Amino acid sequence: MARSRGKWLGFSLIFIGIIFLLDSTGELDIGDLFRSYWPVLLVLWGLALLARPRLRRVAAGPPAAGPAPGPGRTDQAESLEGSNIFGDIDIRVTSPAFKGGSATTVFGDITVDCRLGGLADGEHSLTVSGVFGDSRILLPPGVALDITAHALAGDVSVLDQKRGGISASVSYTTPGFDSAPKRLRLRVSQVFGDIDVRQ
Repeated sequence: MARSRGKWLGFSLIFIGIIFLLDSTGELDIGDLFRSYWPVLLVLWGLALLARPRLRRVAAGPPAAGPAPGPGRTDQAESLEGSNIFGDIDIRVTSPAFKGGSATTVFGDITVDCRLGGLADGEHSLTVSGVFGDSRILLPPGVALDITAHALAGDVSVLDQKRGGISASVSYTTPGFDSAPKRLRLRVSQVFGDIDVRQ
């Protein structure tokens, strides 16, 4: 999270610099902007104080072996559903019959660790998206994959492929994906931050 905070500070400074640049060229009046939208700052501040990671838990069987969930971490069973505005999402999938789902955050990192679980037979989809922060997905072995990962400003690492810079994308499909008994379509998108997908 320290790395993400540094990025947020960097992006905030860039944003503030752009605002002042537009003000100095006459394209924007900071005084008018502040007078019109200062209540938004109060709303964001209030959300920051009140918001906590909110993850929907799905009933699971006996807990899997491995480290116990830490603060902000939750175990998920067959279907993953996580959404957040402020804060990290840290999900450990423990079901041997995982069927995909989605995780989304605005300000924070996302970690989805599927190594202790397995995928149900058939084809399933997992969607992970964020605005400010990093996304890390750890996939179970022995699963056919169709992966598309895109970061507007950040690095993308998918298995052994890496891209960086502005609008970086990586696509990967396991040979014989369509005929595999267990298939996972993974879609990861990040606006400002890095993506790391490993198996």
